[in-house]
Amino acid sequence: MRNSRQAKAMLTMLGAALALAGCGSGGSDGADDAAAPDVPAAPPSSAAPVAADGTDFTACTDGNCEVLVSAPADIPVGGHGGGITKLSVVTLDAAGLSFKTETDGGGGSGELKGGCVLTFYSGGGGSRCTSGGEPTAPEAQTGVLAMQLVSATDKGVVVRLVAGPDGPPPSSLVPRIPQIPSW
Repeated sequence: MRNSRQAKAMLTMLGAALALAGCGSGGSDGADDAAAPDVPAAPPSSAAPVAADGTDFTACTDGNCEVLVSAPADIPVGGHGGGITKLSVVTLDAAGLSFKTETDGGGGSGELKGGCVLTFYSGGGGSRCTSGGEPTAPEAQTGVLAMQLVSATDKGVVVRLVAGPDGPPPSSLVPRIPQIPSW
């Protein structure tokens, strides 16, 4: 049982590292080889952004919320996305935020910038970035926790979390392990 938890934690950390590499550098989620464009940071604003759930971080326990974060904070996410129990916003500014994830057996860290969606699931993770326009909410997928930066100003950031039902992630997200022929 303990080895299973350690494997799950390592896979979640790998997913967070992949997400960081993808979104931070304008990469893709691996679904296709086209690189996502670098997204310019929104100009700082003096108005605080508005979130559907305000500053009620407990609204995120089910993995679905939209909250305003104006200072470093711990957000409970109830084990979604491959076992993530807590999402900690470490730093934030008008360009985005840095975060840490916590699981039963470990965790990971990364950055989230405007226009990007990070996905976490057992066995991996990914990122998708777009430029311009109002960000649309990610679709809920079984076994996946998606994190999106809705807006960011010098007064705070609005983070949207979307979790699908518990279960294994879609097969399109699971890396295929090549078969080694037996000779």
